[in-house]
Amino acid sequence: MKSLLAILIIVAFAAAIPFIGNKSIKVEHPSHLDADGNFIVHEWVKPHTGGGPDWNYNLKPVQVSERVWCFFGALEMPTKDNAGYMSNSCYIKGDDQWIAWDSGPSYIFAKQAYAEMKKIADMPVKTVIISHEHDDHWLGNNFYKEVFGATIYGTPLINEDYYGPRHVDGKDYPGMQTRMIKALYQNAIRGTVLAKVDKTFEETSKFTISGVNMEYVRVGYAHSEDDWFLYLPDDKVVLAADVVMNGRVTSNRDGIVVGQINAINAIRAREWEHLVPGHGFITDKSAADESVQYFALLKDRVLAKMEEGVVADLITKEVTLPEFKDKDLYWILSPGNVFRSYEELEMFDEDDLIDYSAEKSDGGGDDQEKDEEA
Repeated sequence: MKSLLAILIIVAFAAAIPFIGNKSIKVEHPSHLDADGNFIVHEWVKPHTGGGPDWNYNLKPVQVSERVWCFFGALEMPTKDNAGYMSNSCYIKGDDQWIAWDSGPSYIFAKQAYAEMKKIADMPVKTVIISHEHDDHWLGNNFYKEVFGATIYGTPLINEDYYGPRHVDGKDYPGMQTRMIKALYQNAIRGTVLAKVDKTFEETSKFTISGVNMEYVRVGYAHSEDDWFLYLPDDKVVLAADVVMNGRVTSNRDGIVVGQINAINAIRAREWEHLVPGHGFITDKSAADESVQYFALLKDRVLAKMEEGVVADLITKEVTLPEFKDKDLYWILSPGNVFRSYEELEMFDEDDLIDYSAEKSDGGGDDQEKDEEA
């Protein structure tokens, strides 16, 4: 019996050898490997339209100010169960149109959000403004483009990093599949396709759309490689997107600590009464407090441990940020934020921090582009 078992083990091991590490198989499509040579599972997920009703996001707009309403997502990672509704999207009421800020995770989300806003004012959405390239914030773009012919403002990285064509298995696809398109149930993601940004800016710009004065503020490399927030000076409202979060710990996987601090300081340099974070429910004058504290402590404590000689492999044991243990996603995201900050702060220079006090005194700073009627 033992000899038979030994033979079976040897046979099983011999059969498994070609698969160990995914390195020994003859790879006919090298694009199916990641940077480390491991297989990418389901590189292209075949779309399934399916039957049955659309996912019900159960959206309820919350009025933040006289002309700003927002939809507030769950304090979670994107999952099938929340259908990507884990970030915040807003509507600004203009004279003759709605202006959408961050269109959300899917075509169906945007469609249902507009249906709710139409009950408040029956106006089209002619303008969509996007904060950054993470897909939970802009996959609703094509609803507004297809239904209203909306003009989409945003970072050029959406076009550069996501828009196709992509060539997979001898077929052409209109653009890459984002994590939402791959992961969500078909009745939540059906109808969602990538829509290009129509208008991009190189620097902070002021413009007026449908009677609403706006400042589209570029903070650059912060939460992502190119972040923007929207300031409504007449309304004293900041739509901050992901450079500010509350109630949960941020994900800094694509960002840098110094950039986050600079972005928050740019927001604090402006006069505002309400701030809508990219994730979180607090919108009053304390909305940015958690982000201010988190990144200040992260920077200071990691730098202090580096001075003590703590190496990168041990930094997550030495810097734990216990002040945030009661916040959602702390255990999932904070250790990674600490580790990545160590790599960044090895090259830290105090001159990297930007003083925005001049902008506070003159009400908004210098603009690279002149005011325009959009």
